[in-house]
Amino acid sequence: MNMCLVFTTLLIYLGILLSVAYFTLMERKCLSSLGVRLGPDKISFAGFAQPISDGMKLFTKEFVAPGNSVKFIFFLIPCVSLLLCFMGWQIFPSIGASSSMSSDMLFFLIVSSLNAHIAIMSGWSSTSKYASVGSVRGFAQVISYEICLSITLVAVMFFSMGMSFFSLSDSGWSAWWSLYCLPVAVLWMIICLAEANRAPFDLVEAESELVSGFNVEFSAGSFAALFIAEYGMILLMCLVTVWSFFQHSAVWTVLGTVWMFTKIGMLTFFFIWVRATFPRFRYDQLMMAAWKSLLPLTLGIYCVFFILAKF
Repeated sequence: MNMCLVFTTLLIYLGILLSVAYFTLMERKCLSSLGVRLGPDKISFAGFAQPISDGMKLFTKEFVAPGNSVKFIFFLIPCVSLLLCFMGWQIFPSIGASSSMSSDMLFFLIVSSLNAHIAIMSGWSSTSKYASVGSVRGFAQVISYEICLSITLVAVMFFSMGMSFFSLSDSGWSAWWSLYCLPVAVLWMIICLAEANRAPFDLVEAESELVSGFNVEFSAGSFAALFIAEYGMILLMCLVTVWSFFQHSAVWTVLGTVWMFTKIGMLTFFFIWVRATFPRFRYDQLMMAAWKSLLPLTLGIYCVFFILAKF
């Protein structure tokens, strides 16, 4: 049983790496099409081997740390970032482990909140002005939007009467949840964009201001690890969104699994479409949207829903 558990866990991790690789290819293809230009199409058929080529290039390049950086933290941060990404994906069902977790919603909240430390520690250990500004932005941004994210999942727990994503369909309400409170689903998607540092909330990595933000000093394999962790968390948030708002069945059939991954693919395209469509916010607008718009609106909507639930 232990060997089976190890095998399924390693299979999930391999699936994460492949998903991230071809999510980047999908993003580059979609952005190029939306911008009416050519995307990667030279390596293999239609650029299909482009992610493999990019990965080989990054992991074979020399990794140079800045001379005045905090070396131990600088080398440790990419590993911790990748570890957190893999830990977050432990909520995905595997034999004997994640499928029996009774509080995986809380586990997801803990892992997502720890990502704030990746940004602040990577910027601090780099001892670079650009990285420091990006890390401070990222820490404030994640903390601000983590409150809205937590409140939303708490409401999901309230309506489903459980703390597990796998208890949603069993409770009988999740099939109509996205229609019952569509404004909350829209707010959740906006919060996920900010939590994942995606456009138009990508102030952490604003290349026009900070070159590349908190990871500007990272290169080669360390940059690849941070990159994989960032895109892995985006895919994880898409999975959590499907389980929380667009779930249809708790039965793991072939057709149901394919339909679930189709919905995840549509949500990942939403992330890409938003990046290609909307301009970047100013930082004060980003903070104002969190504390003066999203948080009061989320609390107001849930007060109405809680009152209606009693009747």
